[in-house]
Amino acid sequence: MSNKPESPNGLATDEVRLAELSVALENDEFFLVYQPEIDLHTNAFAGVEALLRWRHPTQGIVSPDNFVPALEDQGLIVAVGSWALLTACAQGSEWHDKGYRFPVSLNVSPRQLEGPAFLTHVEEALEATRFPASLLVLEFAQTSLNPRYADQLVALKKRGVRLAIDDFEPGLSQLSDLEASPIDIIKLDRRFIASLSASDTAVTLVHTLVEMAKELPLQIVASGIEDDDQRRRLQREDVAIGQGFHFSRPHEAVEIDRYLEDFSIFSGKPL
Repeated sequence: MSNKPESPNGLATDEVRLAELSVALENDEFFLVYQPEIDLHTNAFAGVEALLRWRHPTQGIVSPDNFVPALEDQGLIVAVGSWALLTACAQGSEWHDKGYRFPVSLNVSPRQLEGPAFLTHVEEALEATRFPASLLVLEFAQTSLNPRYADQLVALKKRGVRLAIDDFEPGLSQLSDLEASPIDIIKLDRRFIASLSASDTAVTLVHTLVEMAKELPLQIVASGIEDDDQRRRLQREDVAIGQGFHFSRPHEAVEIDRYLEDFSIFSGKPL
């Protein structure tokens, strides 16, 4: 029996976890879940975000917060990210073939942008799955808006892929910083969305942000919507797309298929 201490979620120390992570991809332990995005004005289904999960052989489902930093530190995120990209595109193509033509978003680590191979990985995934580039949204941290990554981002934009900045927080980040970038979408940070109900300042910031975004132009997506009050406030401020537990938790693809069927039947809204 190992005497190594365990982390709060039951996983052993970093060395053991890294050893497990190094074979997790080979053993098909990683999988994707998908969280719906909803048009706040029409209630139409607007897309999904693909999110990485780890089905640990003894500990069950592990949250990405408990293993993605280790993937980043060891450079394993490049291989896992390539697998996630191909898997998300394949699933998006399957939905597309069923008549559900909506975007699929996927988070990309800055580590993936450090090598010249990332654009090739994107090209190969799109070609192998026949998924339209215009329906693939790649999400980046704002730190990715670094001159060292500029050529890759521009090349992705030219290929037809849409680019998003994730976890954008008005007041801490300036929208003007994105004016010269190839970014198409900004996703408001869930912590900022949580402050809307209690802060008139937050609502004012959203209003200013939306007005500036119209000029650039950029699409605004609100992450982490938890209740109808937040939804209504964002709708009043003309935010386009919402995502969060108020609409749906993330689900595996088979559950999203059922969601799509129910959504189409009961909402009467286009997909």
